[in-house]
Amino acid sequence: MKAYLVTTGIVFGLFALWHVFELASGLRSAATDSGFIIGVSLIILVTGAFSAWAFRLLRRIGTTV
Repeated sequence: MKAYLVTTGIVFGLFALWHVFELASGLRSAATDSGFIIGVSLIILVTGAFSAWAFRLLRRIGTTV
């Protein structure tokens, strides 16, 4: 279970960081994609929350075992 939570936390964290980089660097033009900034921001929030949740569960499991 611990390996799963670590993997999940890292994957979702990297996914969120990639989208932060994509939004900040302007890899795609926001003018050509309607709702691009809102969509990417939602992706960042959701994947960041999943990553934080996985690490929070990992910490909780570590204290109960």
